[in-house]
Amino acid sequence: MRIDDLFKQFTDIKFQADKLLKSDASDHDAVTRFAKQSEEIRHFLIEMQLGEELLLLVNDIHKINPDLDPKCSFGVKFLGVITFGVSKKRHIRNTRKAYFLFHIRNTRDQYVHLNLRLKEM
Repeated sequence: MRIDDLFKQFTDIKFQADKLLKSDASDHDAVTRFAKQSEEIRHFLIEMQLGEELLLLVNDIHKINPDLDPKCSFGVKFLGVITFGVSKKRHIRNTRKAYFLFHIRNTRDQYVHLNLRLKEM
């Protein structure tokens, strides 16, 4: 991959992140594709060995776990029993949504920052 392709990948991942953020990260396949592409770009940047400062920025990018299974507290489990599982499902859905939105937004911002830093070089 050349540096021009890398800039195209930055643009593409930013577009995908914006699309996911607008849809509230509800599509599991899209989140999986985003996580996979993010990891590919991250590994490519590590292999390029662009410098220690950029390497620290790349290492700060966290993996996104598309198969997240959040833990439920006793209270949530108890309410799940009372409401026949409705509140537990809602809790899991909301926890997953918050996790994906936070990490997708964070990853997008880190790649935008890396893009700007690489253009300065």
